[in-house]
Amino acid sequence: MGPQWEATALAVADVPEDSFIALTVAGHRLIVLRDQGQCIAYQDACPHEGFALSKHGERQDFVIVCNKHLWEFDTATGEHISRLSKPHCNLRRYPVREVDGRVQVDVSAWPAPA
Repeated sequence: MGPQWEATALAVADVPEDSFIALTVAGHRLIVLRDQGQCIAYQDACPHEGFALSKHGERQDFVIVCNKHLWEFDTATGEHISRLSKPHCNLRRYPVREVDGRVQVDVSAWPAPA
């Protein structure tokens, strides 16, 4: 099965450089942000305990912080930032493309929500 691109109601111009936007695409809860001009989408859940980043998170320059337990993630890669490598604790990133000034997300990258 190939990519399943879903159009969003979000214009590329509306994606902020200094924060993120919560968005649901085909039942997938996401946060969308821009890093160095590129749109990026992550699952709206901290991998630690699943808290919604849209409610409990914030962006601080190039870091997304989950304020529930102060876990930090690199905005460009979604990698958990820590002294110890924890690749199983990285944010789930969805492929994004820009078409006619709109954001599209490939929802086939991760299983559909239950």
